[in-house]
Amino acid sequence: MRDIARRAGIALGTTYNYFPTKEHLALYFFERALEEVMVRYRKEEPADAPLEEKLFLLIALELDQVAPYEEFLNLIVTHAVAPGSRLNPTSAESLRLRDRYLDFVAVILEKARERGELRTFGNEALVLQAFWVYHLGILMFWINDRTPKKEDTYVLLDKSLRFALDALRGKERPRGRRPRG
Repeated sequence: MRDIARRAGIALGTTYNYFPTKEHLALYFFERALEEVMVRYRKEEPADAPLEEKLFLLIALELDQVAPYEEFLNLIVTHAVAPGSRLNPTSAESLRLRDRYLDFVAVILEKARERGELRTFGNEALVLQAFWVYHLGILMFWINDRTPKKEDTYVLLDKSLRFALDALRGKERPRGRRPRG
């Protein structure tokens, strides 16, 4: 908070007028990042692209948006795992952001259904919850990815999106032999 006040050229007490805690500041950061991602997605969404590409773009934009703040995110993650933290993905404050994000994703999925790319399941809320967990997993992988330009994250994102969407579509992948053990 001191660093932020110093960089903003304001007194530390003034910072606390806007953000009573570091968690409030972090939630504001996530809210602004989400807004920026949604704006960028609407501008960059390739209209005729398949669903895999659209979801890849969405998550890639998220990672691009938070990339300059990776050190900050590393600090936040340690607070987010605490059950009583406002940053915990199950807190009321975080759930509000999650719901806003999932409403956005729901529109993308609904358009895919309208184009015949995805069927209706009757459990769309569960699919959205699974996407939320997937999205958090990709973010956690990205935070820990030490490859140049986070290449492993983008490989994982690409392959796992195809796998997950094939599963939702009911497509079977060729089965290989299971390892013994």
